[in-house]
This record gives sequence, C-alpha cells and structure tokens, in this order.
Amino acid sequence: MEEHAKRLHPFKIPFELGKVMKGNLFFIIMLYVLNFGTEKTYMKVLQIGFLVYLVWRVISVILQWYTYKYQIKEGTVHITSGLISKSFRTVPFLKVQNVQRRTTLFHKLFNLTSLTFETGMTDDQGSVPFEVISQKEAKRLEQELSLIQELSVIEVDGTEEDILEIIESVSEKTIHFTPTKQDVLKASFTSLSFLALIPIVATIYNTLDDFFNMENAEGLLATLLDTWWIVTIALIGIICIAVAFGIISTFVKYGKYEISSDNERVYIKKGVLDESAFSIQKEKVQAVEITQSLIKRMLGLAEVKLISAGSTGDKELETNTLYPFLSVDRAYAMIEEILPTYKVERSMERLSKQAFKVRMLRPSFFWILTTVAIYYFKPAIWYVSVILLVLIYTLRILDYKNSRYLLNNEIIQFKSGSLETSLFITKRSKVIQIEVERSKLQKLFGLASIETVNRSKPVHHTKLQDVSVEYADEFYTWYTCRTQNIQVE
Repeated sequence: MEEHAKRLHPFKIPFELGKVMKGNLFFIIMLYVLNFGTEKTYMKVLQIGFLVYLVWRVISVILQWYTYKYQIKEGTVHITSGLISKSFRTVPFLKVQNVQRRTTLFHKLFNLTSLTFETGMTDDQGSVPFEVISQKEAKRLEQELSLIQELSVIEVDGTEEDILEIIESVSEKTIHFTPTKQDVLKASFTSLSFLALIPIVATIYNTLDDFFNMENAEGLLATLLDTWWIVTIALIGIICIAVAFGIISTFVKYGKYEISSDNERVYIKKGVLDESAFSIQKEKVQAVEITQSLIKRMLGLAEVKLISAGSTGDKELETNTLYPFLSVDRAYAMIEEILPTYKVERSMERLSKQAFKVRMLRPSFFWILTTVAIYYFKPAIWYVSVILLVLIYTLRILDYKNSRYLLNNEIIQFKSGSLETSLFITKRSKVIQIEVERSKLQKLFGLASIETVNRSKPVHHTKLQDVSVEYADEFYTWYTCRTQNIQVE
C-alpha cells in the first residue's frame, strides 16, 4: 500500500513552542518580569539577545514541521527532514518491536495523540516518533503495522478474503484486567501516594512565607495546638485530606488501566488526564520480571514487567508494567494467559548451606572503608560501624533466604533480593549470552556465579551468585543446546 507523503498535524508547532517556553520559563521570568523596564545596559542586551534566540527557535520549529514528512510504502516508513541538509530514513515495519501512544492534556483538547514505533536498535535511530497526529491517523498507522507483521507470519495466497480475515483477527482483543474500586484503594495505600502531599504543603508554606509574615500565624497555631480537641480534629482532617489526595492521585494514574491481548500483541493502557498506551508483539518479549517490595510482600501483591528489545519509553510512565499492584496468584496466572509459552513455577531450588557460608565470609569493602573513615575522622561514633555491619549481614541473610533458581526445559527462573525481591523468567531462545564465573572463595566451597544477558534497551543482565558448581555446569550445557530452537529476529 502506497500513499502520498504527509506532514505531522499543524498543532505540532504550538506543541513544540510550548516546550520551548517551558524550558526557558526561568529566563523569561528573570529577564522580562523581574527586570521589566530596567535601565541597566547589560540587562537590556540580555533581553534583546534572548528575544533573538526565541525568534530563531520559533522559525526553526516551523521549518522543522514543514520539512518533516513521512510516507508508508511497501511496508516501510520513509521519513524525510531538513531544509538545507536533507535527511532520509527508512524503517521497515517488521523491525518494530513496541508501539507506544501517549495522549497528554494538550492532545486531548484537540483530539490528537502521540505515537512512537520502537525498533530493537539501541541508538537514537531506534524510535520513529509521530509526536502530534490525529487519533484517526494513529489508529490507521497501528492497523497498518499489525497487518504487515501478521502477513509476515501467516502464509496467505493473497486473496481479498484472506486479508480481510487477518484484519478482523488483528482487531479481536481479550481484556485480562481492569482495576476495580478495591484495586484502586489498595494501590493508593500500597504506593504510599498520600505521602506526596507533604512536599506539596511544604512548598505552599515556603511560597506564602516569601510574601507574608508567617510568624504571627505560627504563634496562633501554637496557641491552638495547646487545646487537645483542636489537635484531634486537625489530625483527623489531615489524615482525611492525605487519604483523599492519595486516592485521587492513584485514580488519575491507574484508574483507567487496561491489560489486553490478541493473537499477536499485548496491550497496556492507563491514565485519566495523561493517557499512555504500550503494545508489544508476544514473540518479541525477551523476559518477564516479577518484583515485590517489602510492603507488597506483606500484602501478597506483585508487579510484573515485560522486558523487550525496544525502548519502553519514559520510565516514569511505566508503560511496560502489567498493573503494579496485582495479587501474586493473579500475576502468575496473567503471565500464562498472555504469554502461554511462559509458565511460572512456584517450586524452585534453594541455595546450599555452602552458599550461606560464602556470603557470611565474603568481605564488605564498603564497610571496611566506612569503618576506616570513622576511626580516622570521628572515632566517637564507632557504633555506626557496628550498626552498618549488622545491617549488611541482615540483608545478606535475607537475600540468601529469598534466592532461588530453576531450569525447566526451555525456561529458566532466577529469584533474588533482600528487602525487594525480583523473579526473572526467560526462555533459552531469548538469551543472547551467558557467563559463568568463580572467585577464589567460591572455588573453595564448590560454588559459582551465573549470569544471563537479554536484548533490551539497555541490555538486561541478570546474575545469581553462589549456586553449586554442578548447577553451573548444567546451566552451561542447557544454554549450548539453544541451537535446537534458536529464533532469528
């Protein structure tokens, strides 16, 4: 399918200008608000120079929009840009690993969105962004991508009926999870989002203190706090406000969460004001990681992440995360629902007693350096060294108790961590490199450290220390048999 070259939506211009103004807001306030009408020569020079810079940025934004064109031709995105120095770029749809969509408040006001195709490349050319396009155009591009990738997998004779059948199958999705009210409430307390109210209140107080004399208010407040019933009402009010703030902020972030999939891809959507969406081909999932913080372990919750070769966007958006507050049972079941080739085994091998001995004997250079520094600079606080040593060995013991490993045909599982645990699951065909190493201390106790490397952005390393040397040999043999089912991507 061919089409004429297109530009991004014209609202790309005010969108970029808004980012320019936001990035230079400090200088605008300093030069044109706080120093408005100044008679200082150097300040006038700075104002004129900065105004010239802003005019140049406005012109460059307009030219960038005008010269940036894209075209879909024979299953490939062709992009041209530049006025004086032309740049040409081609990205085959078959190279696209992930699809991200983000709809900010600006986009919503004008029924627009932002779409990004991520490839497996690790440099700046690894993504194909369409920052401001219509919702209709974004949907068309996604459907075009899905159709081309589906046709590359399924052999068809090219008849119209076959193509229509594929298009229909692409659009069929199974919804695996949408959060209930109870899920949102549980997430608001587990994420401790209500604590975000503290810095906000502190910022408001500092701002008011800059404009008003707060000493009188502080005196009145101290008088009021001498009355017990006023203190009780104030505490109840603060708790209610904090809880309400936590629930609202959690709902804004996770209230419209949806996890779905079809035959080929996994889809994750979330956000109320600022919407984001992420999709990835199932066959492009390199590994699955299940993490649990201390609070989540106490509440039986877990966070599941899909590790892929392409970029997963802004880390703050957590686009590749299956709802971060799933129950452990639901998380394991959902992995098998969405990715049938991944099966999570609960029963795993523990580390040996020899591993415990090694971890107790392994020196902590951080503790040694800290102790030397305390002894040299502040010997009066010697007890800090003792507390640090106890903390280090406590974390080591917890990590030893939590560490597990398992080889199950094509699947390998690692679990480790002290306060926060991580369960890593991958397939042999997705591991691009392994490493087995033994320190002198490990050799004395018949142990080794093993490591897997998966394609990601950046490359994902997973290491498990102090497994038996017999298991390390089995791990090495297991990996050398990957030629039997290796997948070329």
